[in-house]
Amino acid sequence: MKPISRRLFLKNTGIALGLPMLESMLPAAAPSTAPRRMICIGVPFGFDPAAFVPTTAGRDYALPSHLTHLSAFREEFTIITGLSHPNTGGGGHKAEAVMLTGAPYPDYSHNLKNTISVDQAFAATCRGETRYESLALTTQGGSLSVTANGVSIPAMDRPSAVFKKLFLAGTPAEMDAEIRRIDEGRSMLDFVSERAKSLNRQISSADRQRVDEYFESVRDVERQLQMAREWVKRPKPVAIGGEPKDIGDAKEQKTRFQLMIDMIHLALVIDSTRAASIMTFGMHHDLSHHGKDPKKLAACRQVEVELIQSFAGLLGKLKETKEGASTLLDSTMVMMTSNLRDGNTHWTYNLPVILAGGGFHHGQHLAFNRPYLEVVKEELAANDGKKVNPEKKIPLMGRDQQPLCNLYTSMLQKGGVAIERFSTATGPLEGLV
Repeated sequence: MKPISRRLFLKNTGIALGLPMLESMLPAAAPSTAPRRMICIGVPFGFDPAAFVPTTAGRDYALPSHLTHLSAFREEFTIITGLSHPNTGGGGHKAEAVMLTGAPYPDYSHNLKNTISVDQAFAATCRGETRYESLALTTQGGSLSVTANGVSIPAMDRPSAVFKKLFLAGTPAEMDAEIRRIDEGRSMLDFVSERAKSLNRQISSADRQRVDEYFESVRDVERQLQMAREWVKRPKPVAIGGEPKDIGDAKEQKTRFQLMIDMIHLALVIDSTRAASIMTFGMHHDLSHHGKDPKKLAACRQVEVELIQSFAGLLGKLKETKEGASTLLDSTMVMMTSNLRDGNTHWTYNLPVILAGGGFHHGQHLAFNRPYLEVVKEELAANDGKKVNPEKKIPLMGRDQQPLCNLYTSMLQKGGVAIERFSTATGPLEGLV
């Protein structure tokens, strides 16, 4: 029998397999309580630690210079240090690919076998309840979002396109074409199902069990297609405001990011999605690799300040938006992190993390790094008291971390996902209530 091409199958369905099935394939009724939401923001070059990392842990920490721009929200965010993704090598920009997945990537010269990103694991629980399962956005760079099959989801990079996606209805011909595309995907599933019946007569019982498990995912895709078809027929919300004007100059990082923030905010307000990711602020590569040159370092810090200010603007929009007796910020987890501690070192440990909103008990600095002298003593003991090359301290420091995916586990659990651990996590993050 001629084997079925998995690549062809995925290409024709256009929807990732492997996500859990839902009990209902029709959109749910409006929830009686505010639904949970998640926004994941990724930046490629980290932050200058001296300006970003508090010098003490706990609730009484002093705000470093960068975080003073978030002082109005001090009780609504937590700064977390000492987190990393295990097995992501000594450093490098390619770690962007696993920022939200935590997939092992120890040797960047080999092909990456990526896994689902935290935003997509969360989005799967809201399937059918909103028009779009998630929004993958970018102002500069690739996408942060990854399907259950390890495939990167293309990111939208124009605010005007996001606006049209949210508010502008297609023509009757365009809607008919969309329904045909969905129906073609369903026809492909019918074809594969027929092939599976024939295949099952020729394989062992163990292989048959694997095929049955695979087709559990196929049936899940059928549900996705049905829900997508239902949403095509429904009118879109009335537009809020006018269509934004795209900024062509990529160096206008702050303005481009703020426009995308506006689109994310609108998407949550009209409940068109409850999950969004965005990769942003990727045009200051040279400044981030400042080599401690005073002028470059000062310029890099200013860029980072603009990013923090934009982040504060997002928190402000969410807090100002009332939702019953609470606010949109109360129900929305907003997480910002990076694949690098800072661009100058390229280190992939001690990653900068801010988590805001979402119903967590905030107002603290959670620090998971042991004192540096303890690490050095451990290193000396491991080498019979002999000194080693300073560069060799990096892997040891990197091991002295909590998995970033512990945070992701806590976020997913808070979002209603029944999960004990996500990716490389050992469990939920300690101290995050």
